[in-house]
Amino acid sequence: MTTVRTLPRFSVIRKWTRKRLTQRSCRKVAVVAATDVIPDVTESSNEDSTDAGFCGEPFADNGELLSSLSPLLFSMKLFGLYFHREDPHRRRTDDPEWNPATTTTRTSSNRLRVYATVVLILVWLNAVRYVTVFNGKDHFGTELLMKITVLAWFNLAAIIYSANYFSNHTGKLQKVLLTLSVTKDCVRVAHIAAVGMTALVWMGLVFSMFVLAYINFFSTNGKYDFTLAPLVTYIDVPHDKITVARVGGYLTYMFIFPGTLFSLATSLVLVIVFCHQFKKLKREFRRALGKQGHFSGDLASFRRRHRFIKAIF
Repeated sequence: MTTVRTLPRFSVIRKWTRKRLTQRSCRKVAVVAATDVIPDVTESSNEDSTDAGFCGEPFADNGELLSSLSPLLFSMKLFGLYFHREDPHRRRTDDPEWNPATTTTRTSSNRLRVYATVVLILVWLNAVRYVTVFNGKDHFGTELLMKITVLAWFNLAAIIYSANYFSNHTGKLQKVLLTLSVTKDCVRVAHIAAVGMTALVWMGLVFSMFVLAYINFFSTNGKYDFTLAPLVTYIDVPHDKITVARVGGYLTYMFIFPGTLFSLATSLVLVIVFCHQFKKLKREFRRALGKQGHFSGDLASFRRRHRFIKAIF
């Protein structure tokens, strides 16, 4: 009798459990349309670039950031570190037909690209050349450590030149400077940073070149002539022609050393630009959050702006 009475209870519990599981599994699922999904960060970047501004402040005009860095970019052109690679198969949207201005711009860009290619080859040949600085007479000491240091520096310079050439050849640097939507105050900060870094690098280069010339020609009596390798280390140089060889080695330093510094200065200016935009985003978010902790702004615009800056960086 006990078994017969408990069976209905078990069946009721089973039905109730099955009903609860069905209700849990049938919860409403938000359906997102295909047009609402962002397949790539680039799409969100384009959406952000179409905005008139951020938090009521308008963005700078297209190309204004690039123009603000003109003093620094011009110095980079002198040492083969900057060029703009034009696409020969792409026609300008604002020019229905080819015109002389477009042809002149493309010719100038091609010349800079050829010049940068030649400089890159020479920089790598110089790095390979310096391997011959070591010979059987080396022993552990100050001179050997100096040779290792200079070899590492020449190879680092070659890597820096290669990185700049790649960024220019692929158009990544140009894309960042043209597509990054920055505020007006950021353009002013970038221009001040570019002018300041350019002046600082040039002043440092003038001082360094004078010190290097004094060490190379007057004070050491040929102590650092190993930098002329394979001359001196494997090929003997007559005493009356050693000055000519030293001038050639000095010109090598005079070209590679400034290029390395200007490349690092450009990277520092770009870091300043991105830091300024992230700090501005943080400051505006705190202002929208308020002292009471109640957010009163447009969260989507802050999220889109953060994603855009992070994607470009």
